[in-house]
Amino acid sequence: MQPLSSPARILCAVMAAVSIPMALVIPLWITAGRMAFGVSGHLVPIFAVTAGPVLAILMLTAAIRITVNAAARRPFGAPLKTSLLLLGNYVLAGAFGFFVPDFGEDGSGSVFSAVAGNDVLGYSAALANPFGIATLLVTVIVLVKAFRVPVAVPGCAEVPA
Repeated sequence: MQPLSSPARILCAVMAAVSIPMALVIPLWITAGRMAFGVSGHLVPIFAVTAGPVLAILMLTAAIRITVNAAARRPFGAPLKTSLLLLGNYVLAGAFGFFVPDFGEDGSGSVFSAVAGNDVLGYSAALANPFGIATLLVTVIVLVKAFRVPVAVPGCAEVPA
């Protein structure tokens, strides 16, 4: 197995370091990120008791395991495949929070429609579902991967799973 390049080592270290904070920020973004753009509706309290806590628990469990394993490695870092999965998960979840529409008396729309105009609200609804499903799928894959990768791996070299 070849040693990782410097950018890959940096990615491994950064992903391991930000995994715990991101496990809290991402569910918060999905649950209430629209409110920062003036869009608030019935989905915020629904996500606050359903999707938000579920994602937070799954992501936090994986992040704690990833960080503990990364701390046991020299140099500090998550495995490369796990780091790439984490990065993909953050992008997917960010997109889900960006596109998920909300409807209610306080405001209707999504972050996308708040930025691009109400004419794109239909696109938000169409894109939110696949991003939401992909986010949950990759979250579960990251969780499984976090518990399958052994701790005793030098550096952030990948172990065949």
